[in-house]
Amino acid sequence: MSALTKLEYERDTNCVEISLFAQCKALISEGMSTEVDQLIERARGITSDAELDKIRLIKDVALGSKALIN
Repeated sequence: MSALTKLEYERDTNCVEISLFAQCKALISEGMSTEVDQLIERARGITSDAELDKIRLIKDVALGSKALIN
C-alpha cells in the first residue's frame, strides 16, 4: 500500500474519505486484483462508467506488466 494511501487509511478506518481510485491503486500495487474487481462492483451506479473503465484499464496494464516481468 502506498505511504499516502496507508496514511489516509489509518486516519479513516471506514475508507469513506479515500477515493475509489486511490483504494484501487493501492490494491493493484499489492497484487490484489480480485479485491479491485469487488470494489468496482460495489461502486457501480455510484461512480461513473468512465472512471470505472479507467480503473479496469490501469489494473489490466499493471497485471500485464507484472506478468512480463515475472
